[in-house]
Amino acid sequence: MGRGIFITGTDTGVGKTVIAGAIVRVLKRKGLKVGVMKPVETGCSREGDVLIPSDGEFLRYMADLDISINEITPYRFEAPVAPLVASEIEGRYIDPEVIFRAYKRLSREYDFVVVEGIGGLMVPVKEDLFVADLVGYIGLPLLVVSVNRLGTLNHTFLTVESALSKGLDLRGVVINETAQGGDISVDSNISVIKRLINVPVVGTFPYIENLTRENIEKEGLKRIQLDNII
Repeated sequence: MGRGIFITGTDTGVGKTVIAGAIVRVLKRKGLKVGVMKPVETGCSREGDVLIPSDGEFLRYMADLDISINEITPYRFEAPVAPLVASEIEGRYIDPEVIFRAYKRLSREYDFVVVEGIGGLMVPVKEDLFVADLVGYIGLPLLVVSVNRLGTLNHTFLTVESALSKGLDLRGVVINETAQGGDISVDSNISVIKRLINVPVVGTFPYIENLTRENIEKEGLKRIQLDNII
């Protein structure tokens, strides 16, 4: 199977999709043929009978892929809740083997596959499967996206501890800025995280007001170190 990385977050809304897109662009600039995947997406918009996954579509755009969205996001739900709950609301079962087969197809076609999870490691995908289990099931190394705001120390340390305790191959943390300014904690969060976790901080990503492909790529090239990732 080909190489890849699974990207999770310390919470919902920390900017996983933007960081995933930045990594895709950096890898492409290195000459790699890059595939992308968002195995499960909830909160999809509906156009007729079709559910549109905004994250999956964004990743497809960042990777310049002309493939079906079904290959990128095989499970799509309209309800903006955890996959377990969305599948119960909408009466559709999530089979991890379907996700694994979709990943295997992409890994045969591409040099490197960037997989974005949903929420954080302990989001339930189904009754007996959390995102952390899905990482192990697919068999990819892990990258954690954290966010520079009040509360991130606890969220980041808990996520790192959870990943390591489950035996996941955690390669590093990217600390993302999702807003301008912020509270007083933003001045110390990065240095404290670097001091107290035993995995590398492989990037600090700035707030980008205009999230174009070009702007994301530019910052990705400057801010994210891929040595631990690829």
